[in-house]
Amino acid sequence: MKLFCIPYAGGSAFFYSQWSSHLNGIAEIIPVELAGRGRRVHEPFYRSFEEAVEDITSIIVPQLSGAPYGIFGHSLGANLAYETIHQLKSGGYKEPDVVFFSGRSAPHVPDKDETIVHTLPDEEFKRHLMELGGTPPQFFDNTELMDLFLPIIRSDFRLSETHMFKERNSKLGCDVYIFFGYKDDTLSGDIEEWDQISDNACKYVGFDGDHFFIHSHSQLVIEALMKALNFR
Repeated sequence: MKLFCIPYAGGSAFFYSQWSSHLNGIAEIIPVELAGRGRRVHEPFYRSFEEAVEDITSIIVPQLSGAPYGIFGHSLGANLAYETIHQLKSGGYKEPDVVFFSGRSAPHVPDKDETIVHTLPDEEFKRHLMELGGTPPQFFDNTELMDLFLPIIRSDFRLSETHMFKERNSKLGCDVYIFFGYKDDTLSGDIEEWDQISDNACKYVGFDGDHFFIHSHSQLVIEALMKALNFR
């Protein structure tokens, strides 16, 4: 099975590469790099959420062969994954056999924090990122890294905050797993609201961590992926 992995806001798909050796023989990890970072650092940022979905779809489609495949997305990546699946379905492609939505409330649930983050001045923006966690504090003291990093994550926040959820006529028919951190204070509403977007009951896997449990509890996340993929 191919498992396409979409990064979170400000993240690079390179993070997922470390999963390859652990899932060898179970799944082929295919990191989906977004424009403006990693090996695509010289490409312009997306102008809209829809443009990002179009790009992700164009990366996935040529690699579909009729064999089973899955999609994993964390935080912003979860929302991108959800919309990408509907884009694939509308294009006549079969939806994935399994999808993992990680670190995100269901797409129809309003964000708990109504602050428009992507328009904040740099210092306030950095404070917000520090409160969110997932980035070493010393990272914010490195001017060169900040000059590179802030435009990327600000652009990603803009995509997330300007995207409007649209009701769909069809629900997902694939296996749906929801990964979440018990201490993730970015989540809003009931995590089981995800059941509303699926024809089948979602499978929920909680971790004793915050929003970035995929870093702090990476081994447990990998074990949960192995269990889910082997179970199929």
